Amino acid sequence: MSQLTKVFRYDPKRSSQLADALTRNGYQFKELAYAKFQARGEGVTISFYNSGKVVVQGQAPAQWALRYLGNAKEIVKKGSEDKAKSNGLLETGADQSSIGSDEAGKGDSFGGLVVSAVALSETELLAIAKAGVGDSKELSDERIRVLAPWIRSNFDWAEAALEPIEYNQQRYECSENVNRLLSKLHSQLQSELYSKTGIGVSIIDRFSAANPVTQQLRRTCPMVQVIEVPKAERYAAVAAASVLARESFLIMMEKLSAEWAVSLPLGSGSPVPKALRQFLRIHGPSKLALVAKTHFKNVQLIAGEQNWK
Repeated sequence: MSQLTKVFRYDPKRSSQLADALTRNGYQFKELAYAKFQARGEGVTISFYNSGKVVVQGQAPAQWALRYLGNAKEIVKKGSEDKAKSNGLLETGADQSSIGSDEAGKGDSFGGLVVSAVALSETELLAIAKAGVGDSKELSDERIRVLAPWIRSNFDWAEAALEPIEYNQQRYECSENVNRLLSKLHSQLQSELYSKTGIGVSIIDRFSAANPVTQQLRRTCPMVQVIEVPKAERYAAVAAASVLARESFLIMMEKLSAEWAVSLPLGSGSPVPKALRQFLRIHGPSKLALVAKTHFKNVQLIAGEQNWK
């Protein structure tokens, strides 16, 4: 059964009364920013915000609300259902609690691969928007270096940063298929944050029309509702993840450049061949897997030349 999310309006003054009722029924509590509490039990996660909004996530949120909240009013945005259907999305929107993930380095000849994920509650989405977090491709590297530490300090996140040698090895272990490697990493991080936060909506910036992360999460986390769409950075959680991934990849590239005494450029454009030849002249082809993606055609072509010697 898929997980659903419903939002109700409830008197904040009655939060202690509700907490007592949940405690008697064995719920586990944790602190949550901008909230009275968050509690988990009986197959649901309850987030009671200071605003009086109660976000219920689980298999049967309506039944839970009837039992614990009585005649509390459900909050339904006008036109939200039609908008969701027009986008091919069901039972969720850009303003609900979600876990987003994105990657950096996939198209870069040098460096490895970073996949990051960020979990945001309903209220935290607003904080992300107010901070100006957006698609990392639209932000300067200087702005990313400011935003990323703030995100890491204030929100739940997870990350897999593969150095080039790890990337080359793990890609080989995934039948030399980058999308399989990406699917594995996205699924692992999404599962990790779901276990930590109980947020059951996962949003992934789609990298394959086959929706491989959706397929994998349905097997490992059937409770999670998965949204795998192109340009997913329009969702705050994915935008935040893209900022973290970009920052970590920039740090990785700086570290590699310093370690090997060669300025390693980003991307796969015109500066790359020159840097590849310089690296090969200094360190030789046996070290190439330590700094570059060895399956890239441009890397293989230049490594096979003779004039870099």
